[in-house]
Amino acid sequence: SLKAQAGTDRLGTDKNTFLKLLVAQLTHQDPLNPVEDKEFVAQLAQFTSVEELQNLNKGMESLNSAYLRQQSVNATSLIGQYVEAPGDMITIDGIGSGADGTGGYSSPITFTLPRTTPELTMNIYSMDSEGRPNKLVASRNLGPRNEGSAAVQWDGRDDKEAPLPNGTYIANFTAKDADGKDILVTTSSSGKVSQVEMAADGNHKLVLQDFRTVKFNDVKIIAGAADVEKTNTDSGTAWNSWLAN
Repeated sequence: SLKAQAGTDRLGTDKNTFLKLLVAQLTHQDPLNPVEDKEFVAQLAQFTSVEELQNLNKGMESLNSAYLRQQSVNATSLIGQYVEAPGDMITIDGIGSGADGTGGYSSPITFTLPRTTPELTMNIYSMDSEGRPNKLVASRNLGPRNEGSAAVQWDGRDDKEAPLPNGTYIANFTAKDADGKDILVTTSSSGKVSQVEMAADGNHKLVLQDFRTVKFNDVKIIAGAADVEKTNTDSGTAWNSWLAN
């Protein structure tokens, strides 16, 4: 990095300056009052410290480069795999485009409940240009749910069953426990990695098949395609049914 390089250059400069000053001091010292052994040893110790710091800086820079290379390898190895990371986005495409008014694509989203709820509600919002919730477009009552995680799929329709435009939406879950206290529901985005956008800091952006994105360092679950495509989501729709579109 530029910062590490600047640090290395400074140490190198300090080292050379120190040597020049030391040689000049020894060359021009007063023969009647030479540099004492203790002072000379102290100066050599300072020189050694500067040299060790320079070597340490180079070593850290090398480790950082190796880490970034390994992160790139790890990220690209996820192409074609399924990942799950914290997120609240859902992508839909072609809802109701079939001859019978069905069909289309809706990405699943996983919710996690810290305790059981008698009623879980999923609210879907349109997204503004800044990636924030904009307008409530649909709500779904998911009924009673037990503690733990499950994946669900929105049907891509509003509350009047009309298909909504293609694009990315934001899902928000609300729930209360048996005592009426609010429950914090966390969400995760799941999907198949199609490409990787490299980042200088090593926290690369994984682009999912439906163009949603998750950060590499945020990924908490990784599964092979063969395993995931045999699994049904909580809504009863197979993952490969929406990925095939």
